[in-house]
Amino acid sequence: MRRAQAAIEYLMMIAVALMMVAIVIRYVKQAAEQTGKTINESTKKIASYVNESWEDV
Repeated sequence: MRRAQAAIEYLMMIAVALMMVAIVIRYVKQAAEQTGKTINESTKKIASYVNESWEDV
């Protein structure tokens, strides 16, 4: 009986570890998407500023 209980405990630990990994991956993915959006917006702003400054020259 003790072996079966130990096996179930190990399976539960593995399940918790996999859930933690999934949460971390989700967080990293969201952070990467937000960073990409911020970079894209900044690039557009910089390009518009450069175009405006060339028009003034």
